[in-house]
Amino acid sequence: MARGIIPYRYRSGTSPLHRCPAGLKLLGLLAVSAGAFSSVPGLVAAAALVLTGTLVAGIRPRDLLRGSKMVLILAAVSTLIRTVRFGAPDPNPGGPGRVNLPAPSVDGFQGGLHQGLCFIVSFAAGALLFGVTTMQELRDSLGRAENALAKGFSALPRLFRAGKGKAPPRRRRTLSRFSLGLSLMLGFLPRFFEIWETANLAFDARAGKRGLRRLVILVPLVTERMIETAGETAEALDSRGLSLTL
Repeated sequence: MARGIIPYRYRSGTSPLHRCPAGLKLLGLLAVSAGAFSSVPGLVAAAALVLTGTLVAGIRPRDLLRGSKMVLILAAVSTLIRTVRFGAPDPNPGGPGRVNLPAPSVDGFQGGLHQGLCFIVSFAAGALLFGVTTMQELRDSLGRAENALAKGFSALPRLFRAGKGKAPPRRRRTLSRFSLGLSLMLGFLPRFFEIWETANLAFDARAGKRGLRRLVILVPLVTERMIETAGETAEALDSRGLSLTL
């Protein structure tokens, strides 16, 4: 059993954010992520919305960043790469010992910092979504959206001639695959963190040391387990007459 607070796990509650429709919260996540990457003011507004959401839901802001170590590392590496760049070619190449050393770029640093903060805010927004929304609520919301789209397609007789207000079977199957695939993709996010935390706990129980060695050992194990989970999910879908294949 994994210890502590697992990232992207649902936290039961009765706050207004918990009671908000799942579809609206999913659209809010997309809007927050898009706004964060659009501009600096958008990033500030997105961070403020996420912080406000944590206060409304009764979740500590730092809990949303649990499991974000790799995101923080990627953000730091991205900022470093965009900050350090090689200088312009030497106009006097004949000079002795002239070497173009990496030169810091203020614009690169600002761009890299903005991108890194966008990753962090988007990660926190996703953690907030899954913290106040169950997977069943998300599946039901996607199902209602699918039905609405099917009715919309059936109202276009020039494009879809199904008759009696029903969407064509082929279009309906396409919509089913889309909503099913999207719900499965969303469901694998909390599942990944659950498997990672469980493997991490098992590693600690065997007196494993922290550092790069831990990642070298855990990453292949967690990847293998995620592949097995995907296979188990596919078999469960096939046994129920569902499939994502064309």
